[in-house]
Amino acid sequence: MFLVFAFSFCNAAVNMVQTADKLFLIAFSILSFFAFIAAVSPLRLRLEIKHLLLARGMNPSRRISLGLTGVLKSCGMCACLFCLKFIWFLFFEFIPLSAAVALAAYTAEKSLSLRAAYVIMGGIAVTAVAGLGFFSVFIQRYSMSMFYLACFKEMSVFEAIEESVKKTKNRLSEIMIFKLGFLPWFLLCLLIAPALFVIPYYKQSITCCFLNSR
Repeated sequence: MFLVFAFSFCNAAVNMVQTADKLFLIAFSILSFFAFIAAVSPLRLRLEIKHLLLARGMNPSRRISLGLTGVLKSCGMCACLFCLKFIWFLFFEFIPLSAAVALAAYTAEKSLSLRAAYVIMGGIAVTAVAGLGFFSVFIQRYSMSMFYLACFKEMSVFEAIEESVKKTKNRLSEIMIFKLGFLPWFLLCLLIAPALFVIPYYKQSITCCFLNSR
């Protein structure tokens, strides 16, 4: 979480710089994205291994070492999952995004009555929410990818993703409902302090669920 705030702050600071060099801003944004992945990915894999050991009744007293291979795999995993989820997001939100672009292009050339604009915008909003719901359920097929990478060091990134897709087949709704059960706890995280307890509890519960279904 600290890293998220750090990179967000850096991006905001650079955007406030009065400079006409847009190439610099684009380069910084791209580099900060890759730096974010490089910093967060190994941490995610370490935490997944730690939760896995705890779920098996072992106490991870020592600092978990991933090695260079583990670090590269974790970075590759996060990059692949980001690309896959982004592509599927565009797929499920294609209709509302296309409609919003068409509406913007139409209103730029011709006037549209307020009532018609509200009806069209309402339809776009409903379609977008529906697409987001289907997207949230569908991407659960990748939810066990990091778990398998933590379980089997010899697995490649693509093998872990393939295994996740195979094991979650016909269980997407079940996994999504299980995660939605933590929604009241996540609402408590708005108070910030409960997040220190809720997030580890949620991660450990998910790991135990995956371990039982492996």
